[in-house]
Amino acid sequence: MLLQSLNKEIVIIKLSGGKILKGSVIDSGSDIIVIYDGNMFVYLPIDHIQTLEIDYNNENNVQPPSETSRYNSQLSDKDLTLTNILSHAKGIHVEIFVTGNQALHGVISSIMNDYFVFESPIYKTMFILTKHLKWLSPYSKDQFPYGISENEFLSLSPLNNQSLNNTFGSQIDQLREKLVVFNLGKEFSHIGRVINVKDQIIEIQNGKSNSTYFNLSHIQTVHQV
Repeated sequence: MLLQSLNKEIVIIKLSGGKILKGSVIDSGSDIIVIYDGNMFVYLPIDHIQTLEIDYNNENNVQPPSETSRYNSQLSDKDLTLTNILSHAKGIHVEIFVTGNQALHGVISSIMNDYFVFESPIYKTMFILTKHLKWLSPYSKDQFPYGISENEFLSLSPLNNQSLNNTFGSQIDQLREKLVVFNLGKEFSHIGRVINVKDQIIEIQNGKSNSTYFNLSHIQTVHQV
């Protein structure tokens, strides 16, 4: 694979949405590349990479890691895929980036056909369309977000045995008549009550009871109020 020739190189990566990351290339698979940014291992789906170039100046003085990522050591090159990384990250604290300029911190609790369930101390249970995940960074076992304790972290289970559907659309259909926030509420129209879900279209009503219709493919995150 072409990207494997860049192993150990310091690179600058521009992602869709304009986000820039810098780091040392650690490994790459069929649909993912792994870099070390000087502090964390970052797993980047290739679909979101717009450009990648070698950082010959390395002004940030990024150095290769002193140890191997535990996920890479558990997977062979052919198994280094986004699906496998998500599976290995279940149940531990991770940082993910999906939309806007805000990273999310929490736990991946379930992985379904085209989405995963993310438990956040701030946003509680979130449904995230997998294709919109721009990166994932696992934290070490003794690190927890927002200064919460280990017991508080382990109690992140607000699903309360709620059943999960295999697809994102059918899961959102379960939220009819519920108040929800799409895409972290970046726009006023992203907050409202789910009225209908049909043929890839979601109808929600805002605070003034006006309807907005969304294309399901462009909904990145959903969490219930």
